[in-house]
Amino acid sequence: MLKNVVYTLVIITCLCSQAWSQPQSDLREEENIYEQIYNAPLKLIDGKSTTVLQLAEKKPLILALIFTRCSGICSPYLLQLKENIKSQSADATKPFNVLVLSFDSEDSVADMVNLAKRFELLDDNNWHFAITDSITGLIKSVGFHPVWNDNIKQFDHDALLVGINTQGFIIKKLLGMRGESDVALLIESINNEFIPTYRLPGKSSLFSCFNYDPKTGKNTPGLGLLFIALPALIAMLLLFGIRFVVRSKSS
Repeated sequence: MLKNVVYTLVIITCLCSQAWSQPQSDLREEENIYEQIYNAPLKLIDGKSTTVLQLAEKKPLILALIFTRCSGICSPYLLQLKENIKSQSADATKPFNVLVLSFDSEDSVADMVNLAKRFELLDDNNWHFAITDSITGLIKSVGFHPVWNDNIKQFDHDALLVGINTQGFIIKKLLGMRGESDVALLIESINNEFIPTYRLPGKSSLFSCFNYDPKTGKNTPGLGLLFIALPALIAMLLLFGIRFVVRSKSS
């Protein structure tokens, strides 16, 4: 019996350690999920004007947020996205478009044209490059938080992909440099296939193991953690109680 209790405690410890050490990026990927994206007006590089929702109505969207003066993650991020999408574009049962949108108010249509040329995507009908004068509302709606660093004259920001379905709802988010399988899953999600994601526990979720605060980026233990550990703790106390009684009687 003691061996079983020890095994139980080891398993619980491992599970709790994994939950506690879960990367914050994974947790932030759940922000704003299943909410509608802000319908920002767009200026496309072909001279046309549209909105995010009008573009999404035609095909589900993969939104990539960048700025053209970026000397950090933006270029390798777009290059990897281009490579990851190559093998996905041939599947007609999973249509999608890619919207590359600048979050820098200083970027112009000409800057985005040059960016599209640099990545040889200017004539690719599945890729749209655009700017907007309503970027504040859009980045807030997707949980994107770039911070200007005046020392290096650059934005500190995440590499973020946002999957948007044809109704304009945010279905899935990917943070960081991701592989082909993650992008494939994103495409499946915005085409209404199985979506392995869900909202983070809210205030009404009393029995979650950990409560995540997106403002501070910290986890705090929840009631669920206590309930998970409670059976093992009770079993251990009973075991020690029984052993104590038996020893007392034998002496």
